[in-house]
Amino acid sequence: MKKLNNNHKHEVTTMGIPISAKKRRISFAVTAALFSLGSTSLFAQEAEKSTDDEKKIEVIQITAERRVTNLQETPIAVSVMTQEALSKNNIKDVTDLTGFVPSLVVSGQEDQSDIKIYIRGVGTNNPTETGDQGVGVYVDGVFAARAQGALALMFDLEAVQVLRGPQGTLFGRNNTGGAVLLESRKPGKDFEGDMQVTFGKYNRQQISGAVTLPVTDDLSFRFAAYMESDDGWVDSIDNDPRGTEHGFSGTEIGRSATTQTKLNNTDVQAARITGVWDLMDDLKWTMSYESFSDQGNHGILLNPVEVEQGRYQAFIDSPIFLDLTTDVVRSTLSYDISENINAEYIFGGAKLFRTQVVDQDGGITSRFQEGRTEYQHSDSISHELKIQNTNGGPFSWTAGVYYFEEETAIRFDFDGVGPWLNGEGNTFIQPARGLESQAVYAQATYDLSKELSFTAGVRYTDDLKYDRGGRNAQDCPKGFIRPDLGGSELSIFEDFLNNTTGAEGPDGYDDYKGIERVRGQCAATLRNDVEDESDKLTYLGRLSYQLDDHMFYGSVGTGYRSGVIQDGGQVTEPENSTSYEIGSKSDFDNVRLNLAAFFIDYEDLIRSGFDEDIQQIVNSNVAAAEITGLEAEIIWMVGDGGRFDFSGSYLDAVYTDYITDGGGSGTNNLALVDENGEPTGFYDLSGNYLPQSPKYQISASFSWEFNTKHGDFVPRISARFVDDVFFRDENENRTFVNNLINDVQQTGEVWGNPAGQEAHSKVDLGMTYYPSNGDWTVDFFINNLTDEMTRSSTTVDNGTAAGLPGRYAAPRSYGVRFNTFF
Repeated sequence: MKKLNNNHKHEVTTMGIPISAKKRRISFAVTAALFSLGSTSLFAQEAEKSTDDEKKIEVIQITAERRVTNLQETPIAVSVMTQEALSKNNIKDVTDLTGFVPSLVVSGQEDQSDIKIYIRGVGTNNPTETGDQGVGVYVDGVFAARAQGALALMFDLEAVQVLRGPQGTLFGRNNTGGAVLLESRKPGKDFEGDMQVTFGKYNRQQISGAVTLPVTDDLSFRFAAYMESDDGWVDSIDNDPRGTEHGFSGTEIGRSATTQTKLNNTDVQAARITGVWDLMDDLKWTMSYESFSDQGNHGILLNPVEVEQGRYQAFIDSPIFLDLTTDVVRSTLSYDISENINAEYIFGGAKLFRTQVVDQDGGITSRFQEGRTEYQHSDSISHELKIQNTNGGPFSWTAGVYYFEEETAIRFDFDGVGPWLNGEGNTFIQPARGLESQAVYAQATYDLSKELSFTAGVRYTDDLKYDRGGRNAQDCPKGFIRPDLGGSELSIFEDFLNNTTGAEGPDGYDDYKGIERVRGQCAATLRNDVEDESDKLTYLGRLSYQLDDHMFYGSVGTGYRSGVIQDGGQVTEPENSTSYEIGSKSDFDNVRLNLAAFFIDYEDLIRSGFDEDIQQIVNSNVAAAEITGLEAEIIWMVGDGGRFDFSGSYLDAVYTDYITDGGGSGTNNLALVDENGEPTGFYDLSGNYLPQSPKYQISASFSWEFNTKHGDFVPRISARFVDDVFFRDENENRTFVNNLINDVQQTGEVWGNPAGQEAHSKVDLGMTYYPSNGDWTVDFFINNLTDEMTRSSTTVDNGTAAGLPGRYAAPRSYGVRFNTFF
């Protein structure tokens, strides 16, 4: 951005559109808003001021329709946050967005560095190489295929847009719940830059910056970098709280605690270079290369009893570590075919590598358990050709073709002792699991009158998923796979992977060679080869009515998520959603009010669970659901120095049809009986809430600008409330206590919401100082002021007296952030 000039009268620009320095200070203060619908966004224009200098709400431009439109004139439920808003609220990646956008829940980084995104109750609990998100993440128009890759993107952005509801026509992949659009900063024609430095609790150190370097009048580059580290907020202890006689301690397997390892820490680096080249008056090429690295240890399992007492600690007897890298190339070639028609070719290519060791018991569960991603290589590529008119007449249209492919090679090992491991090592080797997707789409809007418009869209998608050579192996004679646990290297892997006959060998014999296995070798229990094709036609129909500063709309749209392939060569059917929505967007001088009401009919839901009989994750189309909700977003410019932001959502997301063979440990699920009154072994989960779907979410923020001769001070306070959240379909109202403490078996029952997160509130404080002289600012902040500890997931292995062990968001933290612009 350009300089913040001392007299506050010069202008800065966002993507070339002017914003006064005074306005930008207001925008800074506003960015504490918990979901910044009205904060300075992708394109923000300064509204005219009244004679008494009363502040007006910004005019916001978005790209939710794959073209630039006014937020208040776009009939879609969408929220917008700028890079300033992300920084002020310490939103470093997609996982931090929860609570800042209505009906959005993003689970934290877990034991496979994965994320799970839910919008309006729609998402997926399977982020592995077999599953796809129900909410698509797009960066500069390119789909981010792997959940882990979506973590890398929150730096030097223009804005983040969250589209709520199915996006089944204009966007490329699996958008049954919605889409998250990230737009990176592009270089302009002038030299400019910025830098940010943050210091905080837990030895947090963060530095980021960007600079635009024009080469010629037609060619410029922008270089951006980000790095952050801290020591983590979980302590590694060397005394196993389970005791020494349970038979699964680190001592008895030849390991000791790893006390020097940082836990729940941050260690990330990222860099991006973007070039914009005006090849001709009607031809423009934008290309970027981005690299990201994460070596933090996330998703540490904690004992809720210890957490309630303010002790955040874990007994780690596995050599845990993470090495995750992504490299992404994105390119957009834009050509004006004529004065009224533009064509864009959008290309994306990504490589993801991950290796990781996770201690899955954390000294909490009554067993030793370790998970290892020996390797994950995911390669993806996408091509899209989009054509649309640009004349701004009564008829606007967009059409295109899309192709996407991805392939993952992964080996994941389990070692340990427990109910499902049974003292046997397990390994899952998938050398080629992939997807090929192709689609054609079109969407058009026609203005029936000056006020009334009709939109229709359609997309045809054809997906092919496959597993080539995948094998599961277990029944290891020594009980473990990893040699330093007492196992042996699996010398028969290549035999299994090259098995072309498909013939089953007798028990105890190598399936390929037909000879007896020797000590230290494991048996291949499942062949996962499969190929499955599905297709779907999704559509959108919508009416909108614009009356001065008020817009009303009604729409019906569908979404589609392709089926899941799984171990054993099994497949599921796709899942489908149909959404009915009405909404309004209104500006009343210094107040903005946006409302939406919706109903979603969700069919053929794919649910994942571990089947102990066959010892594998099983995916099935087992459920249907109905989701009803209301959302409200309000911005109020108070007087000549204040701003109040409020957002709220009500969500009633319940299963209407769900029969399963497990009712969980609670007493709330109906056990089904046959005509003779005998138990069938099945349970009816109809009426249960969908996971990650709180009934109420409310957030509010208030800031006020105080002007002094030394500069401007802008204090802010923000708060959010999230209702009860269930992490499991069973919605258990109790769990059993069955863990060990100092060699003593704990027993009993815990009631409430032991496998979820109870309703909670969080409060953040901050203040930004803008000096009278100088192109810099300083920001002081306290996050989670009341030190509220909240879980994003739980494990059902062992209950404690305070519920199930879980993975927690960070406790109270504080810090200072310096910003400079040149």
